[in-house]
Amino acid sequence: MSPTCPVPARSAPLTARRTAYRPGLLVLTFTGEIDALTLPILERELAASPPGTTVVDLTQVAFLGLAGARALAAAANRAGRDGGRFGVVANSRTLARLFRITGLAAVVPMFASLSDALRELLSAEMQDAAS
Repeated sequence: MSPTCPVPARSAPLTARRTAYRPGLLVLTFTGEIDALTLPILERELAASPPGTTVVDLTQVAFLGLAGARALAAAANRAGRDGGRFGVVANSRTLARLFRITGLAAVVPMFASLSDALRELLSAEMQDAAS
């Protein structure tokens, strides 16, 4: 008889931490899984982001479903339309592949580290301010 593995009845919880580094610069750090059950948490946090630069840190996210990817794309489009900046930090090959396959990589800048995201997005912000 082969061993059986229990199937979780519900997804892992998703937690969100908001860190305002300065006015106009918010980092949202998520931990857990982003699926249909936890999607409202992601959407609520993205919708509450103030104007300016928002960085979404997914380095502690074990799973990102297609609905979560769509929510990130919508947030990136909103930020661009409103004159802001938006980026995602993810160091998982799985998330990088999801971004490529879905075309999200063309819409949402993805960075390997928070420091890379802050450097690039703030540099672009400074160049815009100088123009």
